[in-house]
Parts: sequence; C-alpha cells; structure tokens
Amino acid sequence: MQTHELCPLPTVNTGKPEISMAPLVDIVFLLLIFFMVTTVFPDNDGLLIEKPSSQNAAALDNRNIIIKIDQQGIAYMEAQPVTVDDITRLLKSALTRQPQLAVTVHADRRATTESLINVIDAAKAGGARQLGIATDERRD
Repeated sequence: MQTHELCPLPTVNTGKPEISMAPLVDIVFLLLIFFMVTTVFPDNDGLLIEKPSSQNAAALDNRNIIIKIDQQGIAYMEAQPVTVDDITRLLKSALTRQPQLAVTVHADRRATTESLINVIDAAKAGGARQLGIATDERRD
C-alpha cells in the first residue's frame, strides 16, 4: 500500500489566478507624489534665449538685473517687452535704490549686434557700472 492511499492529501481549489489592482494603485500614487515633490521647476518666464557659448564663461551671483534680447531684437525686462528708453528709465530707478547691482544681458545668438549695442548703450545711460553679457559654457 502506498502512502497517498493511506493518508490522502486534500486538494485545494484556488480558482483562477488574478492580479490584484489595489497595491498597484497605491504604488502609482506614491510614485506620483515622489515625482511631484522632487521635481525642480526652472525660473523660466516663457522667453527662449539661445545664448552663444564661450570657453571663458564664469558663473555670476544672482543679484543682478537681467535684460533679455530675443532673436528678433526685442528687449525684455521681467518678461515684459521694453524699449531703449524704458531700459534707461527702469535702470535709473533700480540702480538709485541698489547701486551695487550688475546688469546682465541675455542676448539670443541670432540677435543682431545692433540690438545688443542699443541695449548696452541704454544700460550705460541708465547708470549701469557693471555690465555683462551672458553666455553658455562651451562643451567641446
């Protein structure tokens, strides 16, 4: 006589195998929360500027006034289009309150030299003592 005849093993009917979706939903929400918390949003005001690159680029501190020039030659301060006269007036106002501030020009690489020179002249007329042109670091 064999062993399974003396002591029969019970058969368990577990039914059809299935995947429970409840833990999957929890994991998806945890991942969503993780990515929301760890995402860093850049300070982008919606104006895309492709700066020229330079081998001698250096990092500057964040305490400066930024003037952006797009590829059409339009100047922007604080995401608002400005004229040359506006630049002079706004810089005079800002630099009388904080004369140590530097002015940084973020010019698109496709902008004309004339528009860059006009902005630099307006910044100097507005009292800018420290004036720089932003570039990206050249990666060869």
